Amino acid sequence: MNKIAEFALDFEKRGTLLYLELASKAKNSLSKNLFYTLAQQEIEHAKRIDAFYTASGKELPAVIYKNIERIEEEIKTFFQKIKETEMPAEKNIDGYKTAMELEKEGYRAYEGFYRESKEDKERQLLEFLLNEEKKHLEAIANVYSYLSGTEDWLEQEESKVWNWMNI
Repeated sequence: MNKIAEFALDFEKRGTLLYLELASKAKNSLSKNLFYTLAQQEIEHAKRIDAFYTASGKELPAVIYKNIERIEEEIKTFFQKIKETEMPAEKNIDGYKTAMELEKEGYRAYEGFYRESKEDKERQLLEFLLNEEKKHLEAIANVYSYLSGTEDWLEQEESKVWNWMNI
């Protein structure tokens, strides 16, 4: 297995374990849902990475590059269901910081691998992973900002936050 596959599978495993741990410790349902959703997506990434590197030159199914359900849509649907209920304060805000750092680490690593790679198919996979890490970071940052300082969150430029979270 090459260094990209080794790193990527280990990284997605670390992400899955972190998000499962954060979800189990979360006090409010928005945090739980976000972290369980991220854990599911990290597992999906690992499956795709494994499929890519075990295909050994065979034609790869398009599903490897197909976008995973957007995390924003999943959180939006969940948020609409719970916005009428009272959410307990989230005490594990540091978990959000840890999650953001993990996603930044993955993005930087995949970006480096992308620049080094000479294979078109591998670059497509890395581009997919870069986009996924960016979406994850955006999701975590938006929910973190919402939970940790709603007044600041509401003042941010709409293109940087999910404006549908305005209560």
